[in-house]
Amino acid sequence: MLFESIRQRIVSGLIEEISALDPLHLELAGHGLVELLENKRLVHHGINKDYKFVGYTVDSFSDDSTIIAQYSTEDFYFKDTGKDGVAVYEKIEKDLQSAEKHRSPTGATKTYLMSTDEEIPSFRAKFNRTPLAQELGEALVILDARELARRIYDLSVERPDAAAFFSEFFPEFGQALENFEYFGRLPAQCANHQSNGAVLTTLHNHFAGGHSVAVLHGLSGSGKTQAAIDFVHAEAANFDNYVWLASGDWNPDIPLSAVTRRRGGRPLNVVGSFNSVKTILVVDRLNQAVNPAVFAELQPGFDKGGVVIVTSQVAVPGADSHVPIPRVSRDVAMRILGEDPAQAREISEQFVDACGFLPLVLATAKSVIESQGVPRDDFYKDVLASPDALSGDDGISILRSILSRLDGAPLAALQKIANTGLGMHDGGFLGHFIRHVPKLELQKLAFLSPASAPGILLVHDLVCRAVRTADGTVDLVMEVERYIDQLQGEMTPSALRQIHLSRTQLLEEHHRRGERDPDWLLYALLQIEEVKQEVFGVYAGRPIAPDGSLAALMSTIDAREQYAYTLDYQERSGYYATCAQEYEHALGAAQGRNRAELLHHLGKAYRRSGEIDKALATFQQLLELEPAWHATHGQIAHLGAQHNASEQAKEAGQGSLRHLVTQMVDDPTGVPLRVAMAALSNLRSYPELTEQLNSDEQSINALGEVISQSALEGLDQFYDAFFAFTSKFSYQHPRISFELVTAVGGMFEVSPASIGKKHLLSVIEALANVAQSAQRSGDEALARRLSGLSLVYAQTLLAAGAPDSFTARGVAKAFTIAGDPARALQIIATVPAGQVNHWLLYRRAEAELALEFPQSLRTATEALAGAQRDPRAAKNLASYFDMLSRCLKHAGDIPGATEQARLAVAHSDEGQFHQELTERLNALEELSLR
Repeated sequence: MLFESIRQRIVSGLIEEISALDPLHLELAGHGLVELLENKRLVHHGINKDYKFVGYTVDSFSDDSTIIAQYSTEDFYFKDTGKDGVAVYEKIEKDLQSAEKHRSPTGATKTYLMSTDEEIPSFRAKFNRTPLAQELGEALVILDARELARRIYDLSVERPDAAAFFSEFFPEFGQALENFEYFGRLPAQCANHQSNGAVLTTLHNHFAGGHSVAVLHGLSGSGKTQAAIDFVHAEAANFDNYVWLASGDWNPDIPLSAVTRRRGGRPLNVVGSFNSVKTILVVDRLNQAVNPAVFAELQPGFDKGGVVIVTSQVAVPGADSHVPIPRVSRDVAMRILGEDPAQAREISEQFVDACGFLPLVLATAKSVIESQGVPRDDFYKDVLASPDALSGDDGISILRSILSRLDGAPLAALQKIANTGLGMHDGGFLGHFIRHVPKLELQKLAFLSPASAPGILLVHDLVCRAVRTADGTVDLVMEVERYIDQLQGEMTPSALRQIHLSRTQLLEEHHRRGERDPDWLLYALLQIEEVKQEVFGVYAGRPIAPDGSLAALMSTIDAREQYAYTLDYQERSGYYATCAQEYEHALGAAQGRNRAELLHHLGKAYRRSGEIDKALATFQQLLELEPAWHATHGQIAHLGAQHNASEQAKEAGQGSLRHLVTQMVDDPTGVPLRVAMAALSNLRSYPELTEQLNSDEQSINALGEVISQSALEGLDQFYDAFFAFTSKFSYQHPRISFELVTAVGGMFEVSPASIGKKHLLSVIEALANVAQSAQRSGDEALARRLSGLSLVYAQTLLAAGAPDSFTARGVAKAFTIAGDPARALQIIATVPAGQVNHWLLYRRAEAELALEFPQSLRTATEALAGAQRDPRAAKNLASYFDMLSRCLKHAGDIPGATEQARLAVAHSDEGQFHQELTERLNALEELSLR
């Protein structure tokens, strides 16, 4: 069963694909959907035999016309055009009038209206009050893009034939369904992929022979990446974890501990992840010589049985670690080509002999043959008759010859991508760059395929080299700017991914343009951590131009915010106060979106300079101007969480956070992920709200889905939200936290330095808590992985200096759960006597009990006494009584242990922990009766 967050992610992507459909493909997909929903064949008159549109008829209908379907790709399908409070939906009424002409509504008539537009939130409530809706009732079924995606997803999961049908129209959806088990972590297999059993055997024998590193080398297009994916799939059950580094993520000239993922800019914790448990590390497309000595940091992981696979076009003759990729067998080559090996003809044999050294060429030939409707034998003869195409030994000339046979639009789109000099692009950006229909065609032809990160599509480098016609880097930069402009500067995950993927080209163009008025290119560069440092200084001092472009305004404000982070706390507060004065003055000349942005940043400047009441008033003014801005509610929630917040601000903050949480629970995709994560990170400051949520498992589950979606998008804010979620909800809802960390475990494959020292302790404790839940659930592999990761972060935190009492108790807990209580006691012993409190004593007793030290009883008694004197520990007393009970049991005092267990149960609230305490008490009572 798919975890719900994966389902949400797939459905979300499908909504985007549906929204991009042209009228023809909507008709074809929609007609098929109605046939599946109604389980009967329908007549399709919306298009004729030449796939041209037909007027004066409904689009689809059953033989008896009791089922009618209409399809629309028009914008604003759900817009109310009525006046004086009377709702009117012109486009819907037009479709229904056509349906009525075809057959007057009766009790037997059912009408489907399908639209690629998304319903606006108020549509159903208003439309259901119209006479038309009341007259038709349940006979009318309206499916917008979101509801279409849900229906298509459900049918595809239930029925393989439905999945195959819809995959023809939605390639990303089809690939996501096939790859859901590894969703977001491994690239998808190529559409024409056939497993090369010879290479799997070769790799298996190589590792069985005592090697830990395999450099799998061969020509570009020889199937190295696909073989690595096959190996991970085949061996996943024998390993606890796997890490995939894509092309450009790592250069052997830098240590693995400094790896930064190219597509998102986040440093990776490759060494820590690999060394914590038995892991497969794949470094894909590392096209330079590599010495196995560069993997010396991974020796602890090698000792656990971990292995490294490097795919490369570069071989080092005689090197023990190098493994040449075996050529695919004749039968496999035939299947890649789409031929039956048992019925091979002489011409197909000749084609395989000439081109079978590169599976990519065979797969490309199959795609072109099938898409262009070319007779196979004629195609083979044509290619084989071109001596220039066969002259090269790298496959480029052959591919160029084959790809030249593509229709104009797909080939032009492929060339446009290749001319950028980048093989990987964000999928949403590509829809803007080459338009959605050509993108869809390239996906169907398997020239565009998913990369190892969600949302990223790639074209094979050999294909790019074969079709590239010019240097299109300037065009790429201009299109990135246009894309950001369309989004009005909103840094969606799609925009951020494309900015990071294009960073080299963007920076080069920035240097070429020189100092200038701020533009979207500058704003893009301010989103890149390592680049913004060299950019913001020049622009932070520029005056605010309220009547200038939105790009100039947002770039100038963002440059100022970056500059503020270079100041100490006192200077920063004064700087924001100065900014607030200028923003307030600029409001007088600002209109539209510029005014909204100024209000937003004026409120933030007031908040950061301690002007709580002014900040609240400003955000409330912004809500009147832009009532649908979720980010404003997020800012108010943040305001109320500040230590100096007034009662009015706290009340408003709780109201705004409740508003956002309610929307997230109702629809996990209803709040932008960045705003959702920032809001959830403030949960710890609103105990009344969290207590209410804790009593509603369905709501907790929905919030977990939102957090896991942010992890799939790789958002920075994930960490703060994850900390808050586990600290507030894992105690009473361990199952949900366990499932959540299972789904987002890849987010902890990042460098500790990228998380920041102030968050490390939270990461350590969160991982340790869920590792403990995994132990209780019997998932030892996951428990080992999470415990191992928690210790990687713990070692980093300890390396920064001696821990205080608060830090020591969290780190000690992690070591005890990971099975190293002796190290936990060493850490606790470093805390000065004056800082030792009952919280730390509890952790010391826990470690001593794990080591079966008799002094654990004395420590637990002292810890309980301290907790009973501390009002802050009132809600935690059950844990202290339980600890003392377990220590008494170890000492052989069963009556004493039973009494303390009763007190533990009496001091616990209903929930998972209460149940565990009750079971422990029952066991002690049975033991005392023996």
